[in-house]
Amino acid sequence: MKLKLTKIQIYFVILLALSVISANAQHKWNYELGLGASLNTGNVNNCNISNDASINRNDSIVALDFHYKLLYSSLINKNNAERKWEESNFEVNGGVKMDLFQYGTYSPFLACEILTNKYKGYDFKVSGLVGIKFKLYAKPLVCDYSISAAFVYDWTDYTDSTTLPNNNYRISIRPKFKQKIGENLTLSHCTFYQPSVIDFGDCIVNSTTKLQTKLTKILFLDISFVYEYRSRVPTEDYKKHDIYTEVSLKLKI
Repeated sequence: MKLKLTKIQIYFVILLALSVISANAQHKWNYELGLGASLNTGNVNNCNISNDASINRNDSIVALDFHYKLLYSSLINKNNAERKWEESNFEVNGGVKMDLFQYGTYSPFLACEILTNKYKGYDFKVSGLVGIKFKLYAKPLVCDYSISAAFVYDWTDYTDSTTLPNNNYRISIRPKFKQKIGENLTLSHCTFYQPSVIDFGDCIVNSTTKLQTKLTKILFLDISFVYEYRSRVPTEDYKKHDIYTEVSLKLKI
């Protein structure tokens, strides 16, 4: 496990370093850094600290996004005579996405996502996506409504022995909207519904609703509600539902 986590951490460091180097030569790259705390229920039941960052470039032809997010928490083990602090949650997820003609009605995209969280049963999970986004309605600086469809390939190294397949193929349907509801207030939501083409009873749902308040020109306050559902879990020791509410400060440059 330690070796795999080290590889993942190295991957993100290299990914972000290359992104920064590339961004320094461009004028259309944007940086975002966040720090917050979240309250979890499900496979993890405690408070986490969170850190996330992204680097993205947007123009009329190509949009690139590099991102990662880290969740961590630890608790004092009362069953241990030494009462040491022990890790109670550790998750790293991130990836890269490329959109073509993102401001057009139709926008094809490619993406790669990586996840590790042994408390959900994943030592390592990588997903490759190819799909297309359809813009339903958009008004610059006011709102953006869209829906996308993609084909997903998942490869998973589970923490425990399981009957679930390491390789899976899914369809991903994702409605999304972003709506400005005040001078400094924006509401956004997206839901991923991903049934397996091998077994339609095997599905993943990931839903995020976020309220963002602009505090200054570069500082934002985010309140997010995230719901995750897996109809198939590695063993009976894991729960199918995970919920967390997060409050974080975002610095955008």
